[in-house]
Amino acid sequence: MATKERQYCLLMDGRKYNRNVACKKHDNAYGINGGGSEADRRAADLAFYRHMRGERDPLALLVLAAVTCFGWFFFNYHGTPWRGQLVRKLFRNY
Repeated sequence: MATKERQYCLLMDGRKYNRNVACKKHDNAYGINGGGSEADRRAADLAFYRHMRGERDPLALLVLAAVTCFGWFFFNYHGTPWRGQLVRKLFRNY
């Protein structure tokens, strides 16, 4: 029996346009394996967008807009305005 691959994409199908690979890299850059400053967050968002554009994903621009507007909630800032990810402070099991 084959194991089910973990889905990293939130609110979109990770199987299309090789999205799951990009979502995993983006999640890692935002979370435990990444984080940092606002410039680091912007670099992660742009890398995500470039991957999606490279795969000719029609949602690339929409996803860039979404992570630009709402990514601060998930990003692991190493300092101000808080330490760690706000989403993990509010939702312990996330």
